[in-house]
Amino acid sequence: MKLQNPSISLRRFSLAYEDLPAFHAAYIMLVLVFAGLCNLGFFACLIAAHVALDFYKYRVHLGYNSLKAFRGVVRGSLIDIALLFLAISTFVYLNPSLDSIRMLNADLQLRVTIMRGLAILLPKLTILHHSLRIAFDLPSYMQTPHTRIRKPFGIIEYVSLSTLFIALALLAVASGVLGLDMTQFGSMLAPELLPWRF
Repeated sequence: MKLQNPSISLRRFSLAYEDLPAFHAAYIMLVLVFAGLCNLGFFACLIAAHVALDFYKYRVHLGYNSLKAFRGVVRGSLIDIALLFLAISTFVYLNPSLDSIRMLNADLQLRVTIMRGLAILLPKLTILHHSLRIAFDLPSYMQTPHTRIRKPFGIIEYVSLSTLFIALALLAVASGVLGLDMTQFGSMLAPELLPWRF
């Protein structure tokens, strides 16, 4: 019986893994579990790494000037940044430790918990998926500018900007609206934003 060369088998797998249903199922499960375990601070670090990589890509690797590099960074990370701040504002306003949430009956509390979980998990999944796509195809990513880097903002960018500004405004007034002093507000956010606390 002739044994197949392991390097050839690995090469074939690397070329065909995207067509395997088992790979997609395992990928989805691992991404879901990882997104559920990690807090928003970890995803903020992923976005910061993406911004730094994009700046290096456009400014150093592709030799763009500062303005074009800035455009490339904004194009590459705007959606993820908007989703992150949407998740943070959701975390704050639907926090189960708030009196306004604790006073709800059990049925409403369950609905709020589900809404909160989805509004935090879905941005995490999107950010993680974007990061993994870059990691899996890094050489090609470093050579290819964003497809819309020279085009004006479209509907997706304007929706992302609007979401980002609304989320930032909600966070800016959160302590006053929720009746929290800055110490309470900080202690609420710290477990979710410190990347080393899972």
